[in-house]
Amino acid sequence: MFDIFDRIAAEAVERAKAQNQAVALERKIRAPHNRRSNWTGDRQTLHEIGSLIQLRHQGPCDTDDGETYLRAALPWIITKAGGFLSEDHEARVADWCRVSVPRLDRAAIRECIAEARERDGRQRLWWSAQELGDLLRLTTDERERSRITRIRPAGMTPRRFAAYQKGREAVKAKARRIAQGSTPREQSKAQLEPWFALNMSRATYFRRQQAGTLPSQIRDRETVSSAAGTKYLQPATDRSHIAERTVPGPASKPRPSQGVGAVGHTPSGKARAVPPGRAVALPLPEGGVSEHPDMLGGGEWRQIGAPLSDYAGGVLPDNLVRAVRDAQRVRQMTQEAVARQIGVSRPQLANALQGRFGLSRSAAANLLTWLAA
Repeated sequence: MFDIFDRIAAEAVERAKAQNQAVALERKIRAPHNRRSNWTGDRQTLHEIGSLIQLRHQGPCDTDDGETYLRAALPWIITKAGGFLSEDHEARVADWCRVSVPRLDRAAIRECIAEARERDGRQRLWWSAQELGDLLRLTTDERERSRITRIRPAGMTPRRFAAYQKGREAVKAKARRIAQGSTPREQSKAQLEPWFALNMSRATYFRRQQAGTLPSQIRDRETVSSAAGTKYLQPATDRSHIAERTVPGPASKPRPSQGVGAVGHTPSGKARAVPPGRAVALPLPEGGVSEHPDMLGGGEWRQIGAPLSDYAGGVLPDNLVRAVRDAQRVRQMTQEAVARQIGVSRPQLANALQGRFGLSRSAAANLLTWLAA
């Protein structure tokens, strides 16, 4: 009875192995062939050490630095050979030395292997990227020319190496932008500042550039191939003539928008600057309006909206501020509406009424006109 169960189990195991082998074979057939499929980080480090030797010595190392190169490469050579327990690890090391450092004798090779074995006993066999760079005295120029990525330059702190990597990424990004047709930053107008050479401000330069009236743009329009002429420029002011300037288009008018009110749709437009002396407001009653300042019966009566013709701009006097507030209250207007009537913004009017800033002459004339309406 037990023999039957053992035979069934053995057959099941054989079937499972056959299925696994079939699946592995199918995956191997489907997988794309890659010659560098066994390329690991250890092989990469060993390859970079060989590239550094090739760069410095134009071939194998023929100086006394061979022992340094062997000490740096030993951990990866031993790993590739199968470890210190492998029987042919010394032969693998000798083969590498024969190709890269042929001047190194067998005694020096065995001494380096013994040192590596002692470090392995202290679990310090492997070099870090910074320790390897310090051992090989790798410079940034050698690192970039050999395209080394797994060894850091000598004497680099983590902060300095991060700044070095950031600078390299910036250089690569700049090269990509130039390849895409962008202007380098050092050739931009913000760095060159061409408006100083033309004796004009930055805003004027860009305004004339948009209008097409810069001297360089005017020279580009000339049809002759000789030296750039100055017939379009006035000799005294260095400005272009009227005929060469861009013709201004018609002034834009406020587009009426439909707003729904109590009596239906009413057209309304955005506020525009009001010319001096053309303020429009609801008129006050004839003779003015008198209002008592104190609801309890105290105080004196005063006239609202009395014209004050001696104000010509600047900080508003107290009596004028009081007259503006009284007229606004009697006419039942908002501060935004009053500011629109006299051609200023609401914050500007609020600052003027608080005494923070003054009004210009045109705004003062509009204010007096609005009070006397």
